[in-house]
Amino acid sequence: MELRGRLWVIAVPLLFMIGGLVIRYAAFASVSVEPGFEAYAHVLCRWDCQWYVDISQYGYERFPIPNQSNVGRWGFFPLYPMLVTALRFVFPFPTILVAMIASIACSYVACLVAWPLLEKNMRAYVLYCAFLLSGPFSFHFTTFLTEPLFVLLTSCVFLALKRSNYLAAGVSSALLSATRLVGVLAVFATVIQMFRQHRQQGGSVVSFPRWLLGRPDMLVAIFISPAGLFAYILFLHVTVGDGFAFLHVQRAFGRVAGNPLLFLWDGLSSVPTIGWLPTAPQWSALAAVTGLTLSVVLAARRQYGAALFCAASIILPLTTNLASMVRYVIALAPLIILIAVLLSASKLTYVLALALFLSACYFMTVAWIGGHLALV
Repeated sequence: MELRGRLWVIAVPLLFMIGGLVIRYAAFASVSVEPGFEAYAHVLCRWDCQWYVDISQYGYERFPIPNQSNVGRWGFFPLYPMLVTALRFVFPFPTILVAMIASIACSYVACLVAWPLLEKNMRAYVLYCAFLLSGPFSFHFTTFLTEPLFVLLTSCVFLALKRSNYLAAGVSSALLSATRLVGVLAVFATVIQMFRQHRQQGGSVVSFPRWLLGRPDMLVAIFISPAGLFAYILFLHVTVGDGFAFLHVQRAFGRVAGNPLLFLWDGLSSVPTIGWLPTAPQWSALAAVTGLTLSVVLAARRQYGAALFCAASIILPLTTNLASMVRYVIALAPLIILIAVLLSASKLTYVLALALFLSACYFMTVAWIGGHLALV
């Protein structure tokens, strides 16, 4: 690529990063009486964000703390809080400021990694960058939540698979599994890509296991993929006495295993009693349905690994309830890449989508700050 093209690839997410920051701060200033960037960072830190702040500052409890909380922090995976803690030793700022800077940086780099995944489609690239950095849900990607790191590492996994660099995919998957539980599912995308490569080389289905055993790099990639999860299990076993505390604590958050179809039905049938806007359960159910539909589209486009990863990453949390479903869906990089590609197909849809992303950023941020947005 010529120098001018490379500069555009770097500049596009930078422009949306600055523009998104201006839009969200304007939304903050319109509803807050306390000025300042630190106050802005604190106001955006809602819901799970505070859990990650506490983990970064105090670590994990060895047991529930009397008179404070009977819910441990074990359900929140450690990689991102560890990263913010390390950065805090370098930058002497409050935790939430360091986390916000780290999140914006992760989202920016995620855009750069997505460029080759988008087949160097500039329209799709613009939409993707706009969605992450100045779109309606950009506050998720610019505060102390795992979305920025999860999107970045997911993109790294699929870029490595695209280039048949299985060791890099394995390392990225290991880090992904230490970021969020569903990150461990990326190993299936890796195995699918290996199988496709074997078939493209003329191998048969039956000979795939033998061929795989002759590729030490592939075996290492498969076995290290869940390393982040296993390391966290070992840590919890040593410190808490329960390696699966991250699962057992879910009951305290109201997550109990059930039929995902029933959860979907309950969400869709939760009609508003006042007005016509969908309720929070309806938004969550619609997000899950949209995500699963897009996963089918990925499969139809023969992106089987990405389709399986995205579908499984939606269905697994859906077996407990609809909580945080919007967050889970928008953090699936292959789905957002697909949306960007589809919307960039014509100039009209491209312009309309870009205008919608930028205009919705302000109003959604106001709703998030005001606590009126339950799309967690």
